[in-house]
Amino acid sequence: MGNDYNNQDNIDWNELFGSDDSSDEYDNDNSNTKLNIKTWSLIPGLVLAKEAISHEAQMKLLQAITDNRYFHDDIDQAICFGTLPKHFSWLETWAKTKGSELFPSVITSRRPLFDQAFINLYPKGKGIKSHVDLLRFDDGILSISLLSSCVMMMKKDNQKIPVVLRPGDVLALSGEARYQWEHGIEEKTSDQVDGEWIERGTRVSITLRKMVQTLNFE
Repeated sequence: MGNDYNNQDNIDWNELFGSDDSSDEYDNDNSNTKLNIKTWSLIPGLVLAKEAISHEAQMKLLQAITDNRYFHDDIDQAICFGTLPKHFSWLETWAKTKGSELFPSVITSRRPLFDQAFINLYPKGKGIKSHVDLLRFDDGILSISLLSSCVMMMKKDNQKIPVVLRPGDVLALSGEARYQWEHGIEEKTSDQVDGEWIERGTRVSITLRKMVQTLNFE
């Protein structure tokens, strides 16, 4: 994605992320809580788990992003390959415990569930071009929204369906939603949907995916 922006030096990371002197263990404090799920009949495979990640867990994720300096200088995207670091791997465990609420069993039963984490910073007003994720990535994509709300637009042919993403929301894409629908976020400082006015701020997303395994005949 690699968005350009000019105000990164003015961002107060401590104010945004706070500080957390507690243990670095990620307690799955809502693992037994039934998810508040929203689905769309027009988009099979699109699942939104509203406020699925607790505020405490959100703050720990943001603190880990800060501590590991994923965003620095003019960098607004970072990628972790292979075995996910502890501060992200618990999200894989969390997704597995939710099972069929998020993905078909053929996805949740694979090992590992994810082998890449993409961490993106969206300064106020920034977005991402509408796209379908590359075929090098397997089915089953999970995205966690942090800090600010925004509207993601799902597009197919002449159809456009807005999806409101709020802090702590988890979005799962599989099947038709993953392969046949584009998703993107328009570059604007605010969104209006269903009579609601959403003022954007700095937003962070964590997207978990798995590379397609290819056979080597050499």
